[in-house]
Amino acid sequence: MMSISQEVFDRIPTSVIVVDSKRRVLQANRSARELIGEAAIGRDLALSLRHPNILDGLDRVLGGAPEADGEITLPVPVPRNLSFRIERLNITSVDDDAVATLVIDDITSARKAEQMRTDFVANVSHELRSPLTALIGFIETLRGPASDDIEARARFLNIMHRESQRMARLIDDLLSLTRVEINEHVPPRQTVDVQRSVNNVLEALGPQANKNNIAFKVTSVPDLPKAIGDSDQLHQVFRNLIENAIKYGGNDKSIDISFNRVERIPGTSRPGISITISDHGPGIPKELIPRLTERFFRVDDARSNNSESGIGSTGLGLAIVKHIISRHRGHLSAQSVLGQGSSFSVFLPTDIVPRTEHL
Repeated sequence: MMSISQEVFDRIPTSVIVVDSKRRVLQANRSARELIGEAAIGRDLALSLRHPNILDGLDRVLGGAPEADGEITLPVPVPRNLSFRIERLNITSVDDDAVATLVIDDITSARKAEQMRTDFVANVSHELRSPLTALIGFIETLRGPASDDIEARARFLNIMHRESQRMARLIDDLLSLTRVEINEHVPPRQTVDVQRSVNNVLEALGPQANKNNIAFKVTSVPDLPKAIGDSDQLHQVFRNLIENAIKYGGNDKSIDISFNRVERIPGTSRPGISITISDHGPGIPKELIPRLTERFFRVDDARSNNSESGIGSTGLGLAIVKHIISRHRGHLSAQSVLGQGSSFSVFLPTDIVPRTEHL
């Protein structure tokens, strides 16, 4: 029968292992047993945890050093970053051996977050550097060789205008993403008529669609319930997805928008509604679909950065969509078939998120 002390020991979320001078595992809490296995008790720790940094640290501490610490990476079954600390205890085992504790923390999430921040800063620097370099170059040309060339001046000013707009879009999207992330842990509690929200977007984007001879086809089930959401943020979601369908779906085609009820939002047990936006464009390669919501990811860099075409993507739009839908405790899915088109489905709850769900 488990002792009270072992039960308390098992409640500690950090992995804690107690070993004797021969590195035999005397005791381990539940978290540690999940790491090294139940069979490790009574055996040399090296049979279960073979990393040389930990074993060397144990040998040094058991040999007289007061403590040792460090970080290691375990590559399998999935890469994990662990920090460890080893300390000698002022007690002995039943065999009068030295005893040490090995405390292991899983810092994988923290390291991933640090890497994401580093990558984010690097990407932002790169994205801003390109238009800034172009602007500086054209300004120097206009102040020098092209100072009296009226034709070149007009051409360069047009390019400078497009590049400055690109920077402005990037900054706007970065600010939008930051605002969404700040409140992502607090779901909205208001109701939104999503059909009206989508209709407002269609009205605003109508001139752009007409210019490309694109028709909107809307279908819905009767008496569609309202969603729980933030009207401004959902307007941003629908505008982004429909605008993408216009940009990349091809001219002289239709964009299909459908509204439906769903008994369960994917990944949850809650009822909701779905809004699916489909185009009939070239489609997206299957292997790229999981990356669509990554920051600064573009399916086609040449097309997305083509200022002449007026497309000019910042690569942040779908990242913003993902975080908004995450705040709504909804779900975003994407399907695509090359040569046939792409569909994006937004699932939104129709009942209030219990407060205990987001504490």
